[in-house]
Amino acid sequence: MNNWIVPIKKLITSKRTGDWCKLPYPNHPKGCPNYGMSKRCPPQAPMVDEYFDLSKPLYFIHSEFDFTAHVKKMRMKHPEWSDRQCQCVLYWQGTSRKQMKERVAKAVWELGTTASTSCPEAMGVNVYATAKLNGLNLDRIRHLKTCRHITLIGSKSLPHPTKSALVVDENEGKSGS
Repeated sequence: MNNWIVPIKKLITSKRTGDWCKLPYPNHPKGCPNYGMSKRCPPQAPMVDEYFDLSKPLYFIHSEFDFTAHVKKMRMKHPEWSDRQCQCVLYWQGTSRKQMKERVAKAVWELGTTASTSCPEAMGVNVYATAKLNGLNLDRIRHLKTCRHITLIGSKSLPHPTKSALVVDENEGKSGS
């Protein structure tokens, strides 16, 4: 198995994980602008057990981007830039996400999974704790050397049958009078 495929033996979740999206960060005093605006973001996103079949194998797929080398390259290319400019996601995140999409496509095909999310936090997954428990150490954002975008893949949960789906018409199959 590729080293960028991490089998999940233990999944750490909390209904409060989606609240992290509301934490302020530079130029976003109210947190992520996607919070409450997208079906894949909290609070509309389903919880992980509503989307994935947790009785089947789950995997983290991760990209690897050498953030330290990128910042060094940008400093050499633009010596007048500030640290924030050299670290700006506009100049590197596309490369990491492209690698992630390629790896997810390959893993889904190889493992035969049917569902994925590139935002497991929105579904209540504590990505840092889950990664660590399963042998993948992630750099904290303030000490980022290698950026790893994470996608959770597995089998889609079957919809729960509703009462109306369980009702059988007792007249079905009888010939008319």
